[in-house]
Amino acid sequence: MDTSEVRDFIKGLESLSTIPVVLKGVLDITGNPDSSPEDLYKIISYDQTLAARVIRMANAPFFGHAGRVADIEQAVMFLGYENIRNMCIGMGVFMMFSKKNDRNLKQFWVHCYEVANTAGLIAEATTMVKASTAFLAGLLHDIGRLIFFSLDFQQYRAILGTDDLLEKETELFGCDHALAGSWFAEKAKLPEEIVLSVQYHHAPSRATSYQDIVSVVAISEALSRRFSPKIEDDGIWTPEHDAILLELSLTGEDLMDIEQRLRAEQVEINNFLDLK
Repeated sequence: MDTSEVRDFIKGLESLSTIPVVLKGVLDITGNPDSSPEDLYKIISYDQTLAARVIRMANAPFFGHAGRVADIEQAVMFLGYENIRNMCIGMGVFMMFSKKNDRNLKQFWVHCYEVANTAGLIAEATTMVKASTAFLAGLLHDIGRLIFFSLDFQQYRAILGTDDLLEKETELFGCDHALAGSWFAEKAKLPEEIVLSVQYHHAPSRATSYQDIVSVVAISEALSRRFSPKIEDDGIWTPEHDAILLELSLTGEDLMDIEQRLRAEQVEINNFLDLK
């Protein structure tokens, strides 16, 4: 397989022209200064599955409103346009690749959700990037791996957990998951900071812009492997991560606090993804 086949697969994804009908409406409304909260919750309500997942995510402890959000109207009121916009994008992508009730894919999403939470917590602690944007970038950082799962599940599953994953991906597909994910993000018209976070989360120093959020996502993935190791993790610690810790002024105490908060949300993560 080569990169042209990967690009063709991304171009041919039916979901990019179906599910995003609602997502396009969300993006249009949140980008319109004359729109109202009523406009936003009406468009989300057209897709009940998406609405239910957004409400469920809105009740996660990360957002500080656990158990208080009962409907889309409350979600918009409590969380605001940007958080809801990012949730809808993340959940839309989740549903694109969750047609099969496969536990392996759900465990992969656990990893992505852990990275998202970690990125959001780091953003809160450092105030260098918006927590909501960091959360979305973390949630989508490994979207390229879902593309590879879809292209050849068995072969791709066989190379997970190896420290040379990126090299083996390139042998199998002609590119690694970070590059494939950035192609998907561009195709889906996601913001440039998300595209670059996806593309460079394994090589943050190569990003020529939005370096702050790229660094936050990169360190979040490496910390996810440290905090909660699993076969789906691929965030190998490198000297770049040490440099990021210094750059973000994250102390050992900060990391312990983030780990404790992440562990406290593990049950919520499993419930959100219907894991038993």
